[in-house]
Amino acid sequence: MKIKEREGTWDAGRVFQALGRIGYDPVSALLDLVDNSVSVSATNIAINVKTEQKERKEGRRGRPRAILKSFVIADNGCGMDEEGLANALTLGSSTKLYDEHTLSKFGMGLKTATASLGKRLEIVSRPKEDLANVYKAVLDQDLIVEQGRYVYHLTDPTEEDLTELDACAQGGSGTLIRVTKLLLDSLPRTSDIVAGLKSRAGVIYYYFLKGLAEGSERLLLTIGESDVVHDVVPVDPLFVDEIADGADGDLNEHTWDGLSPKWIARPQRIQLATTGTLSAEVAMTQLPHPPSVARLTSTPQKSCRNRYLIGAGNYGFYIYRNWRLISWADSLGLVRRDQDLFSFHGRLLINSDADDVLNIDVTKSRIHLSGIAQDQLKPLVQEAVKKSVVAWNNAKRTTKRLLQQDPHDAANEELNRISNLQTDEDRQDESVAPSAEKQELEDRRTKAVSAKPITNEELERLESDQRVLYVDALNYNQLWERAHDPTHGMIVKVNLSHRFCRDILEEVQENSNLLKIIDILFFALARGEYDLVYKSEHNDDEIEKIMEEYRERVGDTLSEVVRRINLDDFLADVDL
Repeated sequence: MKIKEREGTWDAGRVFQALGRIGYDPVSALLDLVDNSVSVSATNIAINVKTEQKERKEGRRGRPRAILKSFVIADNGCGMDEEGLANALTLGSSTKLYDEHTLSKFGMGLKTATASLGKRLEIVSRPKEDLANVYKAVLDQDLIVEQGRYVYHLTDPTEEDLTELDACAQGGSGTLIRVTKLLLDSLPRTSDIVAGLKSRAGVIYYYFLKGLAEGSERLLLTIGESDVVHDVVPVDPLFVDEIADGADGDLNEHTWDGLSPKWIARPQRIQLATTGTLSAEVAMTQLPHPPSVARLTSTPQKSCRNRYLIGAGNYGFYIYRNWRLISWADSLGLVRRDQDLFSFHGRLLINSDADDVLNIDVTKSRIHLSGIAQDQLKPLVQEAVKKSVVAWNNAKRTTKRLLQQDPHDAANEELNRISNLQTDEDRQDESVAPSAEKQELEDRRTKAVSAKPITNEELERLESDQRVLYVDALNYNQLWERAHDPTHGMIVKVNLSHRFCRDILEEVQENSNLLKIIDILFFALARGEYDLVYKSEHNDDEIEKIMEEYRERVGDTLSEVVRRINLDDFLADVDL
């Protein structure tokens, strides 16, 4: 059999369209461009998100609206000549120009990141070895599609190019990358992009911003929008610098007050392969419990959460490759999704030698542990997760216990007075009713009370005048349920495991007046149900069934509503 060799063909335009859809979000794409600057030893990097006024159609009135115009990244790195530009624009650029600590992996980042943002890429660069010259390359996807081949142009830089470059390079070596012809239909608002950059860059480049990255000087990174420039502040997701020295820095999950970060597992090495010396450093910390911080200090819960990155999308492992974050709050298949782990943060430090073992993808944002790494990490993480959950729950129980003592005590005292008055009124109503109706009311009252008895465990927790009892759980995700005791009379049980209590009630626990109102509302709901069963002319058994289903449906609906609303914005105006 003869073997024929044929050279494959490719459609350059379609390839670039595909590269732009490799999986970047705009913030990740821009920060991947920053990686190129970091890799060439830049100490000053500026990201600028530029806008322009959208033209109004003739005859249209209204406020001017700013739309995205371009993204510009400038640095004072070593710069590139024509050969360097050619390598940078090669699909799968050569590794010969990368050092051992490079943030690059496949030589695709520049092309894929810019293609996800816009159709035109301009690179302006002044090389360290040739400061008298500035080189410029332009890659335009529309031209590639038109000519059916991968082509870019070398051209002279403009005055605008030189001005923007020297804002960082100061006449020395450096590079400017500009992306235009933006894909506006797929990009979020300017403010969303800038907010994403500001919230993530300090964590992603923490080691470079602090001057701790091996082989690198301290980095200055800025983010510009319009005429405003923001300095990026380094943020350690484990907040190690705030942990006390010595044994005081280790977490005791049974006595932790919830106020300060603690070590769950101090830094240690784990093996990544069965042979060789490939290893990684792992560490885990417990961050503060926001309700405890709000209760015992002057810091509001929201401020605590924002400062320590405590929330649904922030707990898990922060994985750094060559000192640059590549995976944010990764579960690694070992950290379950659980609100009781909101304060659990772990870190994994690796270098590029581990790329193949850990199967890092093209965007350098996803990682898959090797079997030996999984085996070594699993027992460490399982023990750490257990300690974290116990510590969080102890802090939560302490807060809830104090929360129930004050201001709930004041609400219970008043509700108890009202309940006793209502009971007296009921009995007075029964006493003046005709004999037949009187007997029916007594029977229905007895039946309504016996249908919802309080348990012995709940009775032990019940104070003498308590009308609202917070319990760990209720059946079928009900938020509230009435209950009766021969001595205490009617009470209302509230489900602390319900999303409303976990996400909202804990948020407003410092607002005593609002908590009293919530207690009154729960009591009124239970009392209204009791009155319906007791006094309605309809069949009491059917009413009980309907009300049971009603509470279940309300519980499920309220869970879904709370899940979907933006709690930070929703509660921003609540005076905590």
